[in-house]
Amino acid sequence: MIDEQARLLSNREVAADFYLARLSAPHIAARIEPGQFVNIQVGAGIAPLLRLPLSASGVEREAGIIEVLFEEVGPKTRALRQLGPGAVLPSLGPLGKGFAPPPAGARVALVGGGIGVPPLLYWGLELRQRAHQTALLVGARTAGKHLPSELLAPAADVVCLATDDGSLGHAGLVTELLRHELAAKGPGAVYCCGPHGMMQAVAAICIEAQVPCQVSLEEYMACGIGTCVGCAVELATGKGDTDYGRYGRICVDGPAFDARQIKWGSAWPT
Repeated sequence: MIDEQARLLSNREVAADFYLARLSAPHIAARIEPGQFVNIQVGAGIAPLLRLPLSASGVEREAGIIEVLFEEVGPKTRALRQLGPGAVLPSLGPLGKGFAPPPAGARVALVGGGIGVPPLLYWGLELRQRAHQTALLVGARTAGKHLPSELLAPAADVVCLATDDGSLGHAGLVTELLRHELAAKGPGAVYCCGPHGMMQAVAAICIEAQVPCQVSLEEYMACGIGTCVGCAVELATGKGDTDYGRYGRICVDGPAFDARQIKWGSAWPT
């Protein structure tokens, strides 16, 4: 983990309120793995006070470039959106534990919702390089919230989209696409990132189907290094293997967890 003076190369809108930033950060780019994140300082003063944690959506190791996707939803993402090429952004990383690999040769389904898609794009590229057949299933509220095919297509052999309002692809939930994928192709592993309710439902479906599932949790991470304990998640196994007993810190013990480790609650929407 290092605190690198990353330089912003480009920053462009790719969907409604979704932006793709390319950063020159050679030291982080050489080390960051799929599922890990960087904590980016987006302002020079005290506001915003805390850094912005973002998962890597792509890495060009030889060029020393990392890509991050973000949605403008508050002051920190607004501050980043307003920056242009040449801006220097102190970036701490790589942080967290990334995805564990699937069994050799296994077909993989990647299930994403909203701005949870970025870490799956980086992982999908890596999986395809390792000769895994990969399906990317993405849900969004409406067509304008879907990332363009130029970003999605390289990450999977097959891309299937769903929208809540039926304006693009399957009219309904991305979990319905997952059920179809499990019934038709029987993937050997599932990876998921997105809204909590969606991940909870995906975890339930995979446990029912006896398919291994890893989730990348998206909770508010303040320090990013495990000090503030603001991103704790309760583990299903009671006393866990972490420093905090039955709780894990998403920024240190995750963000990627086996879905069976998480205490999701009694209501599992599907």
